[in-house]
Amino acid sequence: MLSPSLPQVLQSSYHSPQLDVEVRLNTNESPLAPPDGFLRDVASRVVGSSLNRYPDRQARELRSRLGSLHGVGAEAVFVGNGSNEVLQAIFLAYGGPWRNVWIAAPTYGMYAQIAATTRTELLHGRRNRSGSVDAGLVDPDAELVVICDPNNPTGMVEPAELRSLPASRPNQFFVVDRAYHDFDLRQIPEWSGENVALVRTFSKALSLAGLRLGYVVADPAVIEVLYAIYLPYHLSALTQMVALTALDWYQELTAMVHMVTHERDLMGARLGSLGLAPYPSATNFILVDMGVNDAHTVWEQLVARSVLVRDASQWSGVGNALRVTIGTPEENTRFITTLEEVLG
Repeated sequence: MLSPSLPQVLQSSYHSPQLDVEVRLNTNESPLAPPDGFLRDVASRVVGSSLNRYPDRQARELRSRLGSLHGVGAEAVFVGNGSNEVLQAIFLAYGGPWRNVWIAAPTYGMYAQIAATTRTELLHGRRNRSGSVDAGLVDPDAELVVICDPNNPTGMVEPAELRSLPASRPNQFFVVDRAYHDFDLRQIPEWSGENVALVRTFSKALSLAGLRLGYVVADPAVIEVLYAIYLPYHLSALTQMVALTALDWYQELTAMVHMVTHERDLMGARLGSLGLAPYPSATNFILVDMGVNDAHTVWEQLVARSVLVRDASQWSGVGNALRVTIGTPEENTRFITTLEEVLG
């Protein structure tokens, strides 16, 4: 039998433990389920659908609605099964053998994994002492530049002046992961340019991680390339239907963002009061340096008490830290009181 050809990085790929615990604060999901009215609306639309037919291959209605949300036409939107699939499509089109991508750790681990999968050479970037990316740190010889803003796992935002870099480097293609954009309360202009692709997801602010819907907003020429290389009918009729329903319920679904940002600030203060060092966050999670406490040991003791967070101590460039998703007020209180017990 032919053996698989796996780059080394894929042999320990990016996965989060799925454990049976009472409090799950490890995968940056929304702590709240969608409203019952939304679910009833979805159910009624499924009953009236024609699942014996293939879906719209180009997802035209969904792309048009998403385009309206961002002030662009449908031709500037590509949709996929989660933002990871969208990122993979970009790497397939613009990366691959004899191409390179610049990524600065610590950041989302899937970028390196997708680079390995697509045989794209990885250029290891640097961050400044505060943990952000200065324009001067981005390799001018890179072909693809991937920036997570706000960044996962640190939760930090990139300097606003970094957004002017694409205009000064037209030969580089900037992929900006905006998964946590809705939790960033700054009022500054969005990333833009013909050489910029904005990647978004329904998994965070819209409380629909189970839907697996991601999309990219980019120049129409980029979108045309992505559809040219992708498999037909890749987005199911049900996915398109639920996503369209979500856009009808957009205000109701995103209302929980205010609760999350409020709870995030409370949790940051409570972690600080324990003598720990939480990173400033503009996301729905907090990365916290555990100081003299071994992060992995603390993680194990939390799991033993049925509280699951993310052990970030093995991630490149992170150090002795845990990443904690913001949950409901009750879940957050349970985490803090359990952490106090563990720390003694």
